[in-house]
Amino acid sequence: MRVIAVTNQKGGTGKTTTVVNLGFALAQSGCQTLLVDLDAQGNLGVSFGIESERGLYHLLVDGADPTACAVNVRPNLDLISSNETVASAELIMTGEPGREKLLNRRMRGIQSYDFVLLDCPPSLSLLSQNALTYAEEVLIPISMDYLALIGVKQILNTITMVNEVLEHPVFISGIVPTFYDVRNRISREVLTTLKEHFGVRVLSPIRVNTKLREAPSHKQSIFEYDPHSYGAQDYQRLADEVRHHDEKTGSRR
Repeated sequence: MRVIAVTNQKGGTGKTTTVVNLGFALAQSGCQTLLVDLDAQGNLGVSFGIESERGLYHLLVDGADPTACAVNVRPNLDLISSNETVASAELIMTGEPGREKLLNRRMRGIQSYDFVLLDCPPSLSLLSQNALTYAEEVLIPISMDYLALIGVKQILNTITMVNEVLEHPVFISGIVPTFYDVRNRISREVLTTLKEHFGVRVLSPIRVNTKLREAPSHKQSIFEYDPHSYGAQDYQRLADEVRHHDEKTGSRR
């Protein structure tokens, strides 16, 4: 089972879009996949058009069985959803001993999945720390603009903190360039800079595509909404790379 945190402390980089469509593509290929929403906005559930009675709050605060909190949303694809109650869960967690690793402890019973994808909030919150101390790998969507490059250093510092201070080994398995526009000079420059720093860990870019923005309003993944779009092509390629990327980087543990 590969546990991957999809994270970036900068907002608007396509984290939820990546979790939804990467998760769907992995499930479509036959991989048993679980998505976990750690953002109080609850956009994963919205994207699939579901509201569940139990979710992340019940898992973290009540100690509910994770399998009882997971809802099947598509074939081979389950979701532990989130909503505004997660904000109060975070306050309750601050009084717990070992609060940074609570999610890790709660999820120990989960073994039946090939992939667990964690949709992290855009901040270094307690929930983000919990995601990083449960995950083994980090996938970082980075939008193709100059400010996103500045934010990369912050992400690297966070991962170093998790490794050294929280004593949990987690590594960057992939960089996902998002909102890529080949006609735009800054897109090309940012992509080149990322490749200079991260080498083969930079995965194929996700091109700017209006269909990707439209799909959530129809409660569908891009593969259901427009399977012939650039968005579907790019996320299928990303899923193939994620499944086999460790063979190139040697990073699988």
